[in-house]
Amino acid sequence: MTIARITLVALLAVSLVACGSQTAAPAPTVAPASAPTTAPAPTTAPEPTAVVAAEPTTAATAATAAEPTTAPAVPATSGVRTFKIVPAQTEASYAVQETFLRQNLPFRAIGKTSEVNGEFSFSLDGQPTGQVTKITVDLSTLKSDDERRDNKIRGEWLESSRFPIAEFTSTEIIDGPASYTEGQEVSFKLTGNLKIRETTKPVTFDVKGTLVGDTVTGTATTQILMKEFGFDPPSVGGFVTVTDGVTVTINFTAKEG
Repeated sequence: MTIARITLVALLAVSLVACGSQTAAPAPTVAPASAPTTAPAPTTAPEPTAVVAAEPTTAATAATAAEPTTAPAVPATSGVRTFKIVPAQTEASYAVQETFLRQNLPFRAIGKTSEVNGEFSFSLDGQPTGQVTKITVDLSTLKSDDERRDNKIRGEWLESSRFPIAEFTSTEIIDGPASYTEGQEVSFKLTGNLKIRETTKPVTFDVKGTLVGDTVTGTATTQILMKEFGFDPPSVGGFVTVTDGVTVTINFTAKEG
């Protein structure tokens, strides 16, 4: 019996040891579970991605900033400058010789208007060159010191109520300066075509002009005959006659732009 008990006790002891070893075995499962909890440290890895992304952004900015530096070179190669007439600072006028027959007194009649528009361009590269694209004058707005004269010009003589616009376009500059310095007054002849009513004739203006900054001021003058443009010199019932010869003058101001 004693031996049997000892044997039974031994068997129980072995069973307990075996059970104890099986109960402790799950410990390794704890180690794998704790390992992933420390693994998130690699979340700092995106840092290289930010460095890579910054490089193309800097390159693109540098390329964009470099582009405008070449743009101004295109217009800088052209010496052509364009100027537009400023009507408020410009005046076109005519002057004719009237004679009052009874008194035989000559009188210089003058009519004026600021209804002048147009533009011209020129280049100062080398020898100055230029042209008038178009200058127009509204003849129906001419005013003198006598309203009766003005009404006759609009309705009968010049018929400017029917043909209001006189138009000039240049064809050539004659005796232009060999060079030009800003602020210097220059004189030259400007030939071109003048249209009044339905007739176009070549005329030559004597021009004086000065350039200061973005502004040109000057005077252009020519002589025309009324019959050449399709109308006779006015005459009022034998009391007043007009000599056929009109002095046309434009005192102008033009701004660049």
